[in-house]
Amino acid sequence: MNRFTCTIALLATASTNALVTNQSTTKPAFASDRRNFFGVLGGAAAVAAVAVTGVAPPANAAGAIKTGPANPFTGDYDDPNHPDCLRQVKVVGVPIKADGSRPLYAKVEVTGYDGKEGETTCKDRPTRADLWKVTGKTRGGDEALLDFTSKGGPADLVGKWDGSGIVFPDGNKWNKLSFAPRNRRPEDMSTLSEGPL
Repeated sequence: MNRFTCTIALLATASTNALVTNQSTTKPAFASDRRNFFGVLGGAAAVAAVAVTGVAPPANAAGAIKTGPANPFTGDYDDPNHPDCLRQVKVVGVPIKADGSRPLYAKVEVTGYDGKEGETTCKDRPTRADLWKVTGKTRGGDEALLDFTSKGGPADLVGKWDGSGIVFPDGNKWNKLSFAPRNRRPEDMSTLSEGPL
């Protein structure tokens, strides 16, 4: 008997049991029977999905991946190697896969500015052309893999969230700010927020 036939048999058995289980002679039980039927049917469908695919859903399949301000990585940072320069991290959702499932990670976008050539501190506002961008993805709730190849760095740099910032393998730590400093952004970027986060 193939998996499809087993699935149909399981659903039929579950629906029959749902209708028989809740029979009562003392009160009309139509609404309760219907509720029980669909509850059992939904449970049977989940079991059938696991039986057909052979794969149990992951722990975070219910959408536990946090994006936007709910993700601890999202925000503005101070980089001690580039004082007063833009370091903005955004965690955004990724498109649903072709099979209809959601990826087990979120996309990370980092936008930055390192200052003018030869300066160690950012003293001026950048233009849009001055900005660099790197992308990556989350790995669990406290790690991100970032692709710094566009800046001459590694393709899979790990950044770990430590509760107050992002720590990199070389020991550098970007400290998260409680506000978004407007003077670190290009003047024409009015869509970026300013003030308390």
